[in-house]
Amino acid sequence: MTFAELTQVALLGTERQTVSLTAGQPDVQALLAQLDLNRREAALLSAAVITGLYEEAGQLPPRDQAPAPGLCPAEELPGMSERAGSLLLRLLGGEFPEVLPELLALGAQAGHRTFPEALPALLSTGSARAEWRESILPLLGQRGRWLAAQNPEWVWAVGTPDEDEQVWHLGASAVRRLFLQRLRRINPARARELLAATWKTETPEDRAHFIAVLELGLSAEDEPFLEAALDDKRKEVRRTAVAWLARLPGSALVQRLTGRTRPLLKFNPGESGSLFKLKKATPASLEVILPPECDSAMQRDGIDPKPLPGFGEKIGWLIQMLEIVPLTQWTTEWQISPSQLMQASLQGEWKKEFFEAWTRAAIRQRNAEWAETLFVIALPAKRVDKFEGLLAALPEPQREQRLTVLLGSEDATTRELQGTLVAQCRHNWSPEFSRTILAWLRKTTALPSTNWALRNQLSHFAGRLAVATLTEAATGWPVSQTPEWEFWSKGVEEFLALAQFRADLHAAFPNNPSL
Repeated sequence: MTFAELTQVALLGTERQTVSLTAGQPDVQALLAQLDLNRREAALLSAAVITGLYEEAGQLPPRDQAPAPGLCPAEELPGMSERAGSLLLRLLGGEFPEVLPELLALGAQAGHRTFPEALPALLSTGSARAEWRESILPLLGQRGRWLAAQNPEWVWAVGTPDEDEQVWHLGASAVRRLFLQRLRRINPARARELLAATWKTETPEDRAHFIAVLELGLSAEDEPFLEAALDDKRKEVRRTAVAWLARLPGSALVQRLTGRTRPLLKFNPGESGSLFKLKKATPASLEVILPPECDSAMQRDGIDPKPLPGFGEKIGWLIQMLEIVPLTQWTTEWQISPSQLMQASLQGEWKKEFFEAWTRAAIRQRNAEWAETLFVIALPAKRVDKFEGLLAALPEPQREQRLTVLLGSEDATTRELQGTLVAQCRHNWSPEFSRTILAWLRKTTALPSTNWALRNQLSHFAGRLAVATLTEAATGWPVSQTPEWEFWSKGVEEFLALAQFRADLHAAFPNNPSL
C-alpha cells in the first residue's frame, strides 16, 4: 500500500477495513512482513512510517535528458578592471541604479566585457529593463551570450553582435525586437523591409513593439508602411503610426489634417486706432468654427472622439488636429510671428484651448521658436505640467541659457519655481551650466526652507553634472550647525555621494575621453 492508501484507511478506521501490508519493493515488503497484524492500529502506524520514509528517501532525483550545452567560445574582449567591476556590482545591487547606463556606455566605449560574477544580475536587469538591452549586449562577451542561451528569461541576449537575418526569421520574440532595433540604426530601409514582409503574421503585441522601433531613422520612405498601419486592429499600433507620420511634415496624414483644419480658423489682424481716438483700436484675434463631427476618416488619422479632460467635445477634436498641423502653416499663411499669433489667441473666449493646442503642437513638433514663446506664458501662470515638454523642445544650449537667466532672477514667482525648472531640465548638463547649478545650490542651501521636494531631488541633479565638474561639487557648501543646514544636509550628502560615485566610475576606465 502507498502512504496515501494508508492514510485513507486511517481516516475510515481499522475496524471497517482490513490493513493490507503489501509493497512493490522487496526490501519494503520484508519490513512490513515483520509487523503484527493482530495489533491493527500499531501495524497501520508502523506501516505508514516505513512507507512514508521510503517514498521520501527512496526516489532518485529526476534527470535532465537534454544534451549538455556546448563549450563556451573563448573570449575576444578584455575584461573590465577590478575597480570598474566592483562599481558595477554596486549598481546591480541597487545602489545608484540610474547610473548603470553610464557605466554600460563607458564599458562599450572602452571595448571591455564584464566579469563572470556580474553576468546573472546583468542579464536579469536586461530582462526587466528592455530599454537597456542594447547597451548591455556589448559587455556580455562570449560567456554572457553562452549563459543567456541556458535560461529562457535571458533569450533576448542570445546571438552575436553580427547576427544575420536568420535571427529575424527564427528567433524568439525578444531577440527579434532587439535585432530590429539594431538593424534600424545601421540600415533603416532593410529593417522596414523585413518588418513589412512578416507584418501580417506578427502577433498584435509584437506589432506594437516593432512599429515603435521605426522612430529610429524615421524618414519619408517609411510613410507608405505607416499609412497602412493606420488601419491596424491594435490601438497601440495605430497611435504609434500617427505619432511617426505627424513627424513627417509632408506626409499625407499631415496634409489631410491641415486641409480639415484651415477652414476652421480665421485670423483677424486687427486695426490701429486713429490719432485723435476717433476710431478705437482693435487687437488681432482668431475666429473659430468647431468641427461638426469626428467622422471615421478623422478617427483613422488619430483624432480621439472622446472629450479631452477639461475641454468640450468639439473643441477637443480641434485641439488634437492643431497638435499635428505644422505650426509654420499658420505663421506663413498669415505672415505673423508666433508671438503675434499667441497674442491673438489669447484675446477671445478660446484662450485656454489655444494655449493647450499650441503647447501640444510645439512639444510634439519640437519647435524651438514656439516653445520659447509659450514658455514665457507658462512660467508666470505656473503651468508646471508644461515646463518639461517646452524645455525639451529647446536646443540644449538655448535651454541652459534660459535656465541660467531664471536662476539669477529675484522675482518671487520665478524663485519659487527654480527647483522645479532645474528638475525638469533632464539632459546631461554642460560644464558651464553645471557650475551654474552648483553655485545656485550652494546659495539655496544657505537659506531657510521647507522645500522637501527640492531637497529630495538633489541626488538626481548629481546624475546630470558634467564629468569635469564632479570633483568640484564637494567644496563650497555652507556647512554649519544652523537649522538651515540641518534641513538641507541629508539631501546634499546624497548629492555628493552620487557625484563621488560617478567620479570614481569615470576614473575606473583608462583612456576615458570624458576625463
